[in-house]
Parts: sequence; C-alpha cells; structure tokens
Amino acid sequence: MKEDIDVRRIFLLNPDPRLLQEAAHTGVQVRSAQVDALDESALRTSLAEAAEAGLYVNPARALRTLADPAAVQRLVRDNRLSPGGTEAAPEDPRLSVETLSVHGMHQAVGITARTPYGLLHPAPLTADTAAEVRAVVTALLDLTGYQYGPAHTSVALTARGPVITGCRAGLGDDPVPELVRAAGGFDLAAGAIAVLAGRLVELARPVRFVAAVVLEGPWKLGSAEVGGLPRVLHVVAPEPSRPGHVVVEADAPEAAERQAAGLRAQVLGVDA
Repeated sequence: MKEDIDVRRIFLLNPDPRLLQEAAHTGVQVRSAQVDALDESALRTSLAEAAEAGLYVNPARALRTLADPAAVQRLVRDNRLSPGGTEAAPEDPRLSVETLSVHGMHQAVGITARTPYGLLHPAPLTADTAAEVRAVVTALLDLTGYQYGPAHTSVALTARGPVITGCRAGLGDDPVPELVRAAGGFDLAAGAIAVLAGRLVELARPVRFVAAVVLEGPWKLGSAEVGGLPRVLHVVAPEPSRPGHVVVEADAPEAAERQAAGLRAQVLGVDA
C-alpha cells in the first residue's frame, strides 16, 4: 500500500459521468484518460503515467479482460466457475451483483433480481445461495486481477448453482445504484470514489425491499401525480429513447409484484 497516497485524487479510465459528478461533489480531484479498453498497449501507457503520479490503478490485463465479454466467458469456462460446465437457460432467474474492490479485496455491495416488471433489491435469496453468488463473483474478479473500483456482474441461477453470464468494470446501469441506496442507504458512487482512492468502505445492509417498476410511455399520469402515490420513492418519466421507471418500497417480494401491477394499471391506464 502506498503510504504517501493523496486520498483526494483518483484515476478514472473512460470516466463515468456519475463518478465525475460524485468526485466534484466531494472535492476529489480526478485524473482521467480516454483509451480503448481492448488496446492493452494503450492501457499500459495511461496506467503507467497515472501510477507514476501516485494514483491507484488496475493492471492493464484486468481492464482488457473485463472489457471483452468473450474473455470473461473463457475465464468462467476454463476455471470451472460454471458448475459442471452448466450453461444458463433462458428461464433461469437473473441477478446482477455490484462489487467494490480495493487493494484486490472485493466487497459485494448488493445483489439485485431481474423480474418481469423490472428490478427488485435486495434479491430474495437464501443465505446459502447469496453466499454462493458472492463467492463465484469474487473468484472471477480475483482471476482477472482487478484491484480497484466498482464492477457489475450478471449471474444466472441454474439448478446446479450460479453461473456468471457477464462482468464488466464500472457501476451498474441506472436504476441499480438508486435501488441500493433506497434499500439500505449505501451510495455506490461515493463508495466507488473511496475505493479508487485506496480506502475501505463500510457497507450498509438493506433494511427494506425496493423495486424499480419499468413503465413504457405514454403515461396517463404526470410525474408529480405518480410521485404522490403510496410508497413511491422516486419517479423517472419516460423519454423517446427509453422507458420510465418508478421506485417503490415493499414489505416483501410478493408485495412488490402486486404494487408493480397496481402501478401499471394506474400509470398506464391498462389492466394489471
């Protein structure tokens, strides 16, 4: 560990606007570079310059691997991270796993379930299944050599165990960070800035279920009206390029499904 590291300075490769915004908000200086993540030679040059400036960086090989879906799948296959060579079937439940890595230690921040209506966080898993999911994800990150920052991993739950279907460096797409924050108060972007500066973060356990209900436009109700509905936490209205979504709190996964059906009826004016 570098004892003289300036924890108010970090390095970002092909920076995510969400991380740039968080860094600006917290007064962290960012050194960044735009590089083709599949070009390992270019990666090495940029990373070496950042390391010489005293910043924490990932190995070029790790970033090159995580930028290539085929390379990720080769690691999964060649290292038997897929139980018994199992491949995911279309009907297998799908999860996404958010991790933060610092000094090569990987912390699983949250596991989110993909549902017919959108996303549910935390995923309703048994303790044993959740542990299996975390273990296979952190094993893959170890194999890539990933050291610092957030990663987003896709997992399918098969009858023989969890199977990784994809993994990339960076934050999960919205609204995943929003769900993690709403369920337990943990800010993924702030955590990512911390680990990129070489600091461990204290995780927060989810205290409630939250769901992001995806609702295609047009909506029959305005955003303000939707935001006033019971148990609604956040509203993102649809745009021409993407659907909208509504974040709601729920007492149980079954309750979230019922709320999703009710929102569909109220917001879109269609039968649940």
